[in-house]
Amino acid sequence: MIDINATLIAQILNFLVLLVILAKFAYKPLLQAMDDRRNRIINDLDSAEQTRLDAEALKEQYAEQLAGARQEATEIVTKANQIAQNIHDELVEQARVEQEAMMANAKERIEQEKQQALLDIRTEVIKLSTLIAGKIVNQKLNSEKDQKLVGNIADDVLDRR
Repeated sequence: MIDINATLIAQILNFLVLLVILAKFAYKPLLQAMDDRRNRIINDLDSAEQTRLDAEALKEQYAEQLAGARQEATEIVTKANQIAQNIHDELVEQARVEQEAMMANAKERIEQEKQQALLDIRTEVIKLSTLIAGKIVNQKLNSEKDQKLVGNIADDVLDRR
């Protein structure tokens, strides 16, 4: 059977004292360190999850801002195109109005020059008629010669016209 001697009791007592010392100075601090580490890991995971959620929220916010900026850019381009089209239309209309004014002015000048030419022709015919009448009156009239002279003068007048 088992002999209980003093060495065995001393070893058991030493073992128990060692267990108490280890429990007090090693086991409890070790458990505390492990609990602290577990809590720190849990906090880090929670913090990482919160950071991820914040990052996703920022990403969505930036995406909305980007979409808004794109829409605003599209509106600006559309507005610029509309303004350019309006300017183009105004310039075309202004050119058309100027063309019509120039055409009307040209027609008026042509009509004035035509009237002036007719007036000049009329003045010339009057001068020639006066000259012809003066020559006829100054010369002695005989019937054959008078007929020929009047015919020649009439031909000259018609040719000049």
